[in-house]
Amino acid sequence: MGGFTAALQRFGIGRLAMVLGVGAGVAAALVVLMMRLGQAPDALLYSNLDLREAGEITASLEQAGIPFSTRGDGSTIMVNRDQVGEARLMLAGRGLVTSGSVGYEIFDNQSVMGQTEFQQQISEQRALQGELARTIMSMRGISSARVQIALPRRELFQADAADPTAAVVVGLNGRALSTDQVRAIRNVVASSVPNLKPGKVTVVDETNQTLAAGDDEEGFTSATAEEAKGNTEAQLQARIKDLVEGVVGAGAARVQVTADIEMARSTTQEQRFDPDGQVVRSTSTNGSQSQDTTGVSDGGATATNNIPGGEAAATTPLGSTESVNGETTNYEISNTTTTTVKEPGEVKKLSVAVAVDGKLTPAAEPGGEPTYEPRSAEEITQIEDLVKAAMGFDQARGDQVRVTNVRFNRDALVSAGGTDGGDPLFNFTKNDIMRGVELAVLLITGLLLIFFVLRPLMKSASGGGGGMPALAGAGAGGGQVPVTSLQTTVVGGAMGQLGGPSEMEQRLDIARIEGQVKASSVKKVADFVEKHPDESTAILRSWVHEG
Repeated sequence: MGGFTAALQRFGIGRLAMVLGVGAGVAAALVVLMMRLGQAPDALLYSNLDLREAGEITASLEQAGIPFSTRGDGSTIMVNRDQVGEARLMLAGRGLVTSGSVGYEIFDNQSVMGQTEFQQQISEQRALQGELARTIMSMRGISSARVQIALPRRELFQADAADPTAAVVVGLNGRALSTDQVRAIRNVVASSVPNLKPGKVTVVDETNQTLAAGDDEEGFTSATAEEAKGNTEAQLQARIKDLVEGVVGAGAARVQVTADIEMARSTTQEQRFDPDGQVVRSTSTNGSQSQDTTGVSDGGATATNNIPGGEAAATTPLGSTESVNGETTNYEISNTTTTTVKEPGEVKKLSVAVAVDGKLTPAAEPGGEPTYEPRSAEEITQIEDLVKAAMGFDQARGDQVRVTNVRFNRDALVSAGGTDGGDPLFNFTKNDIMRGVELAVLLITGLLLIFFVLRPLMKSASGGGGGMPALAGAGAGGGQVPVTSLQTTVVGGAMGQLGGPSEMEQRLDIARIEGQVKASSVKKVADFVEKHPDESTAILRSWVHEG
């Protein structure tokens, strides 16, 4: 205990307090920095919330002990990134997750007494829009949704009634929706509103990109046309590349496909008559028969025959019969009517370009260059035939196929393959990169504090207490006596013995003792230098080196 007290007195109470205070401050700064940077950053829990719902959600988070922060006007809530899932499950279990929309629960606390028909219609429309927004947000890849429905007024005549329309704004967070997903959103909205057609639903994302226009009845826009073109080219390219690489080897073929897609919708109606395909439609038969029985006089014309009341001349009857028959047959010529509807997306023309590498034979000697041999015309023809069969080549359609043998730059391929490798060890996300940057900043800050704050303090503290090297002097016992240690010991002992009645006397005693110590130290140093010149030179060199 006495040795510790003597060492403490030699070191100095003030110097020790300074070192401990600075060390405690640096340690506290490191702890605060580590707690701040080491923890996961805040992430979005919910945004665009109704203020009443936001208040209920924050109350539930406080009750569950989950730290949170609000942004903007309070409609955006942020929580720790590692607690987002836990918070959402907790809020969903309590039925508080409505994401700012109003559903059919609006009728739970409303009384129909005193409400006009207009107010009831508005409430019904709000509820329908909120329920549709929740349904759309439940789909994969959609983070937020807002639905607006325009219902026409009820008209007296049905002919004057307009069709309803709808607009949907979806949040994708940088993702992209396929044509089928956009069509699914339009069908969901159209199926929930009476007399609403899918072509009357407009879909827009948060980046002001129109995914489906309201006047697009068939749902085929320039965006869908480009997607159809890209899908067709990608499928053909993958199919042809897999086939060709199976023949020439992996990495020895490059395939490019260009497809000309029909973007217009056309309807063709054709009516064809077949004269050989006659069919009896109707048959009618008409007949007539006549008979003449008029007599012919046997005698001549006499006066007796012409006297009134006289006898008529004798006559001979004639038998005459006439028959007329007619038949009419109506024939129907066969008629074929064909209506053909061509939807957009039909392939009008295909152009395929294939580049194949030659044959590389490894060098016989280690370190030598491989031997390159181009492919024969027969092999190129076989590859071209395979490509035509795989793509469905149609000469009448104007398809083109080009297969060329060129020598590939293998060094570029190797470097590109190394950079494009899908090593899972380097598949970092944005959050992982930010966490790595935070940890790197923490590490650099800690190292700077250690090397530029703690190390100079400890060096200055140790240098002040015993920084001068020990000088071996010829003392009474012939041992080595450290000059500074001797000075500190003498001064410390003298200061411990000071107990004079006045402060002035204490100062005089201290000054006298320090003068004696300095004189004694100088004398011992001079004696040591005279007796040990080589060691003195080495000590001086070490001082200069440290300085």
